[in-house]
Amino acid sequence: MLKLVTTLVRGAVAEAEEAVFDANATRLLAQQLRDAAAALEHSKKELACAMAYRASEQRAAESLDARIGELEASAISAIQGGREDLANEAATVIAATEDERKERRAAIQRFDADIARLRQLTEHGRKRLQELRRGLEMARVQEALHRAGANGRRAVIIGTGALREAEGTLARIKERQSKDEDVHAALEELEREASGKNLDDRLADAGFGPRLRTPPNDVLARLRAKAATSPASPPTDPTPKA
Repeated sequence: MLKLVTTLVRGAVAEAEEAVFDANATRLLAQQLRDAAAALEHSKKELACAMAYRASEQRAAESLDARIGELEASAISAIQGGREDLANEAATVIAATEDERKERRAAIQRFDADIARLRQLTEHGRKRLQELRRGLEMARVQEALHRAGANGRRAVIIGTGALREAEGTLARIKERQSKDEDVHAALEELEREASGKNLDDRLADAGFGPRLRTPPNDVLARLRAKAATSPASPPTDPTPKA
């Protein structure tokens, strides 16, 4: 059981690390490039120091060459002048100077090797850093495009919903306006009909047109006239027969 729990914890930690890395990958890469750039600058300074030391050793070696040449000329003159003692002293100094010159030249060779190695490493590091910086820029561009695409898709989804709602609202507005127009048209028609009938009735009452409605008095007069010309009917007994 303990082993299972330990495995689960390790898995959770690994997933958390991966999630943190994925969320901060470009930031991590940028910091790593800053560290690499700082290291590259340090190597450039080391290269500059090596070149400066090499130049100093070169000047020292050249100075020793000149000193040895002067001592040799003086020693030859001393030998020619019969001063072997001075020639021996000069030879001792020349030997020590040649040894020092040999050490200087050996140091120059070591500096040359170090300088060549540092030049190669610095140039290689510069190219790699340049490529990584381009990669970082591309990664940032891709992230920006991804964010823009995600935001665009989100905006399209939100906009689509808003457009759908707007279309529904517009349809309801049109439907309401259509109903209002129908009601208004019906009211206008009723008003026209009422106005027309009132006018017809007033014209008929004035004797300038036919009546649209039959007056009850005319019907009663017509019934009375019919009753006067028709024979009288025997009255009916309302009492029912047995």
